[in-house]
Amino acid sequence: MKSRLQLAGLSAALVTTAAQAEVKINDNLAVSGYAVAALTLTDPDSGDTSGSQFNSGKGNYDAVKFAVTGNYNDLSGKVSVFYFPVDESDGEDTAGILDAYATYTAGSVSITGGKFLSYLGYEAFDPINMTTITYGNSWNPIPAYHTGGKIDFAGEGFAVGASVTDQLYTAPEEFIGGDGDFSNGLGYEFIASFTGIEKLTVFTGVGFEVLDDAEDQFVFDIWASYAVSDSLTIAGEYSYADNAFGSSIVTDYWALFATYTASETVSVTGRVSAVLNDEAGSQFTIAPTYTLTENFSLRGELTYSDSDQSSVQVGSKGMFYAVQGVFKF
Repeated sequence: MKSRLQLAGLSAALVTTAAQAEVKINDNLAVSGYAVAALTLTDPDSGDTSGSQFNSGKGNYDAVKFAVTGNYNDLSGKVSVFYFPVDESDGEDTAGILDAYATYTAGSVSITGGKFLSYLGYEAFDPINMTTITYGNSWNPIPAYHTGGKIDFAGEGFAVGASVTDQLYTAPEEFIGGDGDFSNGLGYEFIASFTGIEKLTVFTGVGFEVLDDAEDQFVFDIWASYAVSDSLTIAGEYSYADNAFGSSIVTDYWALFATYTASETVSVTGRVSAVLNDEAGSQFTIAPTYTLTENFSLRGELTYSDSDQSSVQVGSKGMFYAVQGVFKF
């Protein structure tokens, strides 16, 4: 659900929460942003109950983002800052630059340089573009932000793109981004999407990084979404990752989604997902959303994990409950 091609799929089913508004300053500048805050409760079948109150340390639960976008003729760009709070016992709160890129567009071709979000993954990075609170792929071998360049071509009913970046995955010591070093291995992504059939979107892509002093990293992702009606959208995703984050683990992941919009203010998403590796586990999620105003909504979630492994959301077999306030401008 990253804020890119995914908006053509399930994440766009609930328009009032899935589209980030902009406040126009003039013909060339606009600002946008959001703040999300969640109360969570994890109740495993065995072990202690735990939770968070607006201090989860997870950007999809609690976060603030502020962005400035600009355009001039064929040039455009975006800079954003991102903040997410953590519990005092886990360290200091975290903030930093998230987006910082410029794009030149010539007809159907666009060229981008800077720090930007990966193409891959159905579920969004920005929580306002989500229809759930958690990720189905809680082990999450999908890349996020990195720095480099990319080129995209949009045709009639299809699009292709390619990127070369400092790293495929986020560097542990960096703030949601690569290490900024282009001499110790590069990350590559190649993608294609198809929208030539009405109401259908199909996306596929690969990412890899060849390293001199470590095992190569590879990820494959494919997803599709279909608007069955004005009220119902269904989607599915499969991804395969080998040595993601240098873990030496091979992971298969799949998920099925359905979002039903009952009215302009009420919708609900159901999700079934599974992570298949040495820590295999499945999750079953239901997430309703109630839109109070154009800028504010409330989202809830109930997730059941059937595994004792840490790759599932709960961290062990049991229940996860959450409610989240979503404000955007």
